[in-house]
Amino acid sequence: MPPRALRSLAVGQQIRFCVAPDGVRLAYAVHGSGPPIVRVATWLTHLEFDWESPVWRHWLEELGKGHTVVRYDERGCGLSDRAPSELSVDAWVGDLEAVVGAAGLERFALLGVSQGAAIALVYAARHPERVTHLALYDAYARGRKFRTPDGRAEEEALISVIANVYAKLGVSGKAGRAAAAARFSELRGASVSDRG
Repeated sequence: MPPRALRSLAVGQQIRFCVAPDGVRLAYAVHGSGPPIVRVATWLTHLEFDWESPVWRHWLEELGKGHTVVRYDERGCGLSDRAPSELSVDAWVGDLEAVVGAAGLERFALLGVSQGAAIALVYAARHPERVTHLALYDAYARGRKFRTPDGRAEEEALISVIANVYAKLGVSGKAGRAAAAARFSELRGASVSDRG
């Protein structure tokens, strides 16, 4: 199935679709102009929702000022197929290979955030000739369940970070924390529920 494009006039990004080696349909977005940078997918993504998010919007705007930014929804999340048969490092690397192939990229910088950092590292090791730069942010060597005994503390920390973003936007205190918790809940729903 050839990639098809949807033009999102409200957000100024072009959303396209491609197919992973195992047949999973993947959504990816392109915006900006300049040397390409690929943001590797991570948990809880939704191309349209992320674009509007006060957490990610400034990243996307700044990166797009000097680069052609390509990012995609992970299998099982966002606009990509929601019920993939396989979740593995090899499948996620195959997804990245499919997206950069569909986008027509030969050489590009990779941005790996959180879980996406591990996938970026594996991709760069397998395809060093294609990666011009490798930027890792909030990377980790062990998954969440193996880092701390209390995953709830990490979720609270994430909500606090998001609350700080809202505070910078003028919504602080209990209202900021409530807005952050609501936004995180909304992201989880939009990213992985059947309502897409």
